[in-house]
Formats: sequence, C-alpha cells, structure tokens
Amino acid sequence: MRPAAFALAAMLLAAGCGITTANTPTNTGTSRSAAPPADGGSYTSPRDVVTKLRAAGIACDDYKPIARAIGAKDRGSCQQGDLVVSIYEREGDVQAQVEFEESLGIGVLLLTGRNWTINHDDRVTLNTARSVLGGTLVSKP
Repeated sequence: MRPAAFALAAMLLAAGCGITTANTPTNTGTSRSAAPPADGGSYTSPRDVVTKLRAAGIACDDYKPIARAIGAKDRGSCQQGDLVVSIYEREGDVQAQVEFEESLGIGVLLLTGRNWTINHDDRVTLNTARSVLGGTLVSKP
C-alpha cells in the first residue's frame, strides 16, 4: 500500500473507533489538547484572561480597566470577583511583579503565566483559574 493510501486508511480507522451508539457513554472529560499550557501561555489583554475566568465560573461581570497601570502594560479589576488581572510587556516583568509584592512584606498569593498575573486573596479561586489558564501559583506568607 502506498504511504498516502496507508495514512488515509489509518485516519479512517481511527475515526471509526470514535463512533458511539445511543447506549454507549461518551467521554466528557478534558482531552490533552484542551489542557491549559503548564506555563500559562500569553495573553494580549486582561479582558482575554477574564473571558477564560468566566468560562471557569469565576465572576467578573464588572470588569474595569485600571488607568496608568504601574509596572504592567495593561491592568483591570473585577470588584465582584475581587481580583486584579495584569498583562506585562515581557516575561521578566512577571517575576519583577512577584518580587515587588514579596518586598511589601504582606504575603503573596498570585497566579502567574508567561506575561500575566492574577491577584486574588482566595487560593481556591486561583486554583480554579489555574485549571483553565495553567500557570504557576505563587504563595508566600
């Protein structure tokens, strides 16, 4: 069999294996391709992050941009969900933000991605966010 024909046959066979009947339960779990990136990926605006948070059931219907975000390219907050989402110009800026918050001496609880952070005072909420965004939970007393 030629390689192209073999590849087509393999694809059709694989597709056929996914057929279910009315009496066969389907897998509604998350597939590997739907898993969030371990590093949290990158986002272009806080609103993009907020959209993902809403999909995870984290309330943020009252999103408001924060003008002149110090240290961040863009920042916004959700009073309803009591969280702050920041987007940074460079990946190194995320680490600088973590170090800044550590220097305040009041403890740090953040979810961080490649170019973003989410501040929230509830670890459960941040873990829920992590389940859809990926990233790293930074928690220091």
